Order: sequence, then structure tokens, then C-alpha cells
Amino acid sequence: MADNTSSPTDTRRMDRKIARPWWQGRATVAAVSIVVVAGAGGLAWISLPPPGTTTTTPDALDIGEVVKGPFQDYVPLRASVVPLDITYITATDAGRVAGVSAQDGDSVTAGQALARLDNPELTLDVATHEADISGRLGDANSQLMTLRTSEAERGQALADAEFALHKAQEDLQKYQRLRDQGVVNDAYVKPYADEAAYQSARVDALKHAQGADASFFAGQSQQIEAYADDQHRSLAEVRHGLDGLTVRAPLAGRLTDFALKPGQAVKAGDPLGEIDSEDAWKLSADVDEYYVPRLSTGLRAAANVNGQDAPVHVSKVYPQVHDGHVTVEMTFDGGMLADLKRGEAIDMRLSLGKTSQAILAPSGSWLNDSNGTYAFVLNARGDGADRRAISTGRRNPDYVEVLGGLRPGDHILTGSLTNYSRAQHIHFSKRDAP
Repeated sequence: MADNTSSPTDTRRMDRKIARPWWQGRATVAAVSIVVVAGAGGLAWISLPPPGTTTTTPDALDIGEVVKGPFQDYVPLRASVVPLDITYITATDAGRVAGVSAQDGDSVTAGQALARLDNPELTLDVATHEADISGRLGDANSQLMTLRTSEAERGQALADAEFALHKAQEDLQKYQRLRDQGVVNDAYVKPYADEAAYQSARVDALKHAQGADASFFAGQSQQIEAYADDQHRSLAEVRHGLDGLTVRAPLAGRLTDFALKPGQAVKAGDPLGEIDSEDAWKLSADVDEYYVPRLSTGLRAAANVNGQDAPVHVSKVYPQVHDGHVTVEMTFDGGMLADLKRGEAIDMRLSLGKTSQAILAPSGSWLNDSNGTYAFVLNARGDGADRRAISTGRRNPDYVEVLGGLRPGDHILTGSLTNYSRAQHIHFSKRDAP
């Protein structure tokens, strides 16, 4: 049987203290742990992106280079062909369409009847006014006739008196000769002398009355004639009221937007159509309101009409802004081009200034998103882009003129910046491994 009792010597060997290396001490391990953790934290802090950083893949970005070169100051436009002159046709009277004698697109002459309206109420009203004015004209004519009859009667009375005076003077002279010959005495001659004196006084009285009445008759005649003229004009105007029931072309040209149908009700002032000038055209185009301060009449443009260059100039700039655009009209500098049609689309380049050297940045969505006040510029490492304040000037479809903040050789993001409006930095993440 084995003895399991340990000897004193074995017991002393088991209780002996074993010494650890210095680097395994608790204090050393703790210190090393602190250093490692602090180092890792420092490395993590250093590797963190700065505030305001957005991460994206470079494949999702459009990048363009800033260069120095000639800037062509123009804006491309798509214009529409419109008539040089447009005259609107409006209804002067209300009525119902009784007949149509022209069609939309017809070539018409000035005064040509286009349609006829029916308005029984207006017709009756005109007839009533005609009768009333005709009655007043009859009264005026009667007054004038009475006045002239009175004037004629006074003239006839004077003529009769003068004839009677002449006869009385002849009788007096005859009996005065007989008296001188002793055939008759003075008593026999006296009645003839009295008759001659009476007729002479009568002639004088009639002449005086006629002279006084002459100015009265003349004034009355003028008033009656003027009144009659007014009534004639009123009658013509009343009858002209019926002319409004006939729709006529105000001038020669091409009839457009004319769609009257028999039986259609028309109110006074309703637009009925247009008369376009024949073979005389101008161009109309909408221009972005950004260019409003630089628009003026006289600016030159080059239009491409059926493959031909046609010089035009701005003839009118409308001040109203609609949906961010203003309308300009342009007329041809040379002779009118043939084969143009209303509404035809014409591409053109409107020149806003001379070509000059400038620092140029590519146009793109970034320009509208930033309003030309900032850009994201690629850093030297090529792993990101930083937001930079810039100032811009003139623009064309290809480039924008850079006035400050960018240098030739800079590369900027030219795509949409909508997702980066609050970002100060953009970090490019690496592509995922396939």
C-alpha cells in the first residue's frame, strides 16, 4: 500500500513564490492598454471626415474643367413665325348668325362681307328712329317753306307797291301837263298827287320792313337748315346701326380664327376672328428672365430658316414676365423670305454682346442650383470636392463666365447639386468590389 503522506521537503517546494516578468505586471498591462485605446481613438478621430461632409460615389457625379478661352455672348432661342400685322374682328352689335359667306383661311378684301347677323329688336328700333327723325325733318322742311313763303310774299308786296307807285307817278305827270295847259285845274290834279304820295310812302315802309326782316329770315333759315342737317346725320347713323349686323373684313389679308356658324348667338364686343397680313411675317420667342436686363430693341440675331441664314433684329420687348420668361418680337433685316407659315418653328441665336476672352466654367444643372454663387471644386487628392464661393457673369448654353473664385485647371461638379445644398464637403467613396 502506497504512502501518500508528503514529506516536509515536498511541502516547502510547493509553497515557493514564482516571480513574473516585468512586462506582465498589472500596472504595465494597464498602461499599455490605455496607450493602445488612446492611439486607436486618435486614429479614428483623425480619420473622421470634417463636419458638413456628404459621401457619394464618383460614378454618380458629372465633372468639368475650368478653362480660359473666348466667350461667345449669345442665347439660343426657338421662335415662332407670326404675321407682321394682326387686325382683330369684333362684333359691333349683338345678334344671331343668319348666314356665313367666308371661311377660316380665306384671302379676303377690305369691306368684304363675312357673315350676316339677325336682330329683330335692333331692326325695329332702327325703323322707329327712322320714322321719328323723318317726322322731325318734315317739320323742319315745313318751317323752312313757311319762312320762305313769307319772305316771298313780302317781296311780292313790295313789287306791287312799287308798280302802283310807278303808275300813280305816271298819272300825276299826265294830269300835271293838262293842268299846265289849262285843261284841268289843281283840284282835279290833287287826288293823283295824293295817290303818288301814298304809294311812295308805302314803298318806303315795305322796304324798311323788308330790310329788318331780311336778317331775321336769314338767321331762321340757317337754324332750320342746321337742324335739318343734324337730323339727316342722325338718320344716317341710325341706318348705319343696321350695318353692324353685317360682319365685314376691316382690311385685306388672310382670315384666321373665324369659326362662326349659322344660328350662333353673338354679343357686342365678342371676338369673331383675325385678319393676318399676307406674306409679311415676324418672329416671336420667349427668353429666360435672367437675360431681361440685357434685352433691348436693335439686338441682332441669326435665324435658320429652311437651312438659310436670315439676319433679324429685336423690334419689341414685352415687359410682362410669364412663367419665368419674357416675349420678344424680331423682324427680318432683308427681304421677306418665301414659304413661311404661321406657327412654324425657327431656331436662332440672339447675340447679346461681342466675343471676348474670359475664364469659363462648363454650364450644367449646378449653375441653376447654386444660382452661380458657389461650386464644388475637386481637391488635390481627387478623393472629394470642397464647396467654394464664386461669382459669375454672362452665360451661354455651353459656358458661364467666371468673375472670381475659380482658376483655369480647376475641376468642378457640373451635375445637379440638389442633394448637396447643405454640404460643405463631398467625399468620394471607393467602388464596391465586384
